[in-house]
Amino acid sequence: MRYSFLLKNFVNSIEKDASAAFNLNLSKPLQVSIQPNERCNARCLMCDYWKETTDYIHSDEIIKVLEDLKKWTGKHFFVQIAGGEPLIYKGIYDIFAFCAENGIICKISTNGIAFTPNVCDKIIQSGLKYLSVSLDSHLPEIHDKYRGVPGTLERAIAGIKYLAEHSRMTLGISSVIMKENISTLPQSVDYFLSLPIHRLLMQPIRVWTEKLPMERWNEYEYWVNDRQALSTFTHHLLEIRKTDRRILNTVQDIKEWQEYFIHPAALADRNLKKCRIGYDRLGVDYKGNVNLGCGKYGFVGNIKDESIKDIWNSPKSRQTRRKMLQCTNLCTSNCFKDLTLSQKASKALVFIKSGLFDTKK
Repeated sequence: MRYSFLLKNFVNSIEKDASAAFNLNLSKPLQVSIQPNERCNARCLMCDYWKETTDYIHSDEIIKVLEDLKKWTGKHFFVQIAGGEPLIYKGIYDIFAFCAENGIICKISTNGIAFTPNVCDKIIQSGLKYLSVSLDSHLPEIHDKYRGVPGTLERAIAGIKYLAEHSRMTLGISSVIMKENISTLPQSVDYFLSLPIHRLLMQPIRVWTEKLPMERWNEYEYWVNDRQALSTFTHHLLEIRKTDRRILNTVQDIKEWQEYFIHPAALADRNLKKCRIGYDRLGVDYKGNVNLGCGKYGFVGNIKDESIKDIWNSPKSRQTRRKMLQCTNLCTSNCFKDLTLSQKASKALVFIKSGLFDTKK
């Protein structure tokens, strides 16, 4: 699987570049994000997903999308499942199992609250290959406060250790850089890397509320305004990255955070590459709406009305891709960036070493 996955993505990358340059439709969506639900068992202070009480799409509809993608693109594409909290979604293990049985690399992002030995056993038995846990601090008084549920950190850490001991699953941690944790993030990173994980991703907080205009970003409750603490953290992360390749953030990512927190659009005037993520990514939200990897440009269809292939090849999708090419917004979120070939190679190396692409799992 390792080499076929990498070769397939390399060829698709060439087709993506050609499609963007000559207004063609050669490439396919090999990176797919699916949000099966918006319900959540956390009560995060900076997010209100937990207020949702209804699931709008059935697991069979999601599996149908995956089945259609496999018939169209072949095996070995990448699916990221997030929420809400995916582990409380009915039918989630059926989705994991379908991916495992059909050569689809599946990752989920979870807060870890649902982790019990029984749930961890179900995850392992499903054949899931890759799981990432969202942790914002190694200190319960910070992490549990922001997650809104006491004991969240302890349960998440216990789940990571259980999965590491009883499976060969690729495990990761994702952490948000924000006001409350910035002064202790160096210690948090050290602690996270002491755990049996294969990768660590840091993400700067974005202004997720519509109550505050973007031009007043530095008034955002969770914004990092402590320049010294940010500088100390970024220096620490850069030093660790020299010897610990489990950190997925690129050197450029880490250096950009300094300017980003001074002003979110601080780097917008630079010669940014044209955004081409619409040529190899798509997302399906909790109501079945489809976007081309970036929600800013709206939806291009719905899985309840059209096949995923028809949506991808539709005139609306083609028009949206051309608009996205003109985007000058700075993408600080590592997972949304249109990476260079060398950056992709660096990240692929992390995953290869973790065993994500191995067939003997």
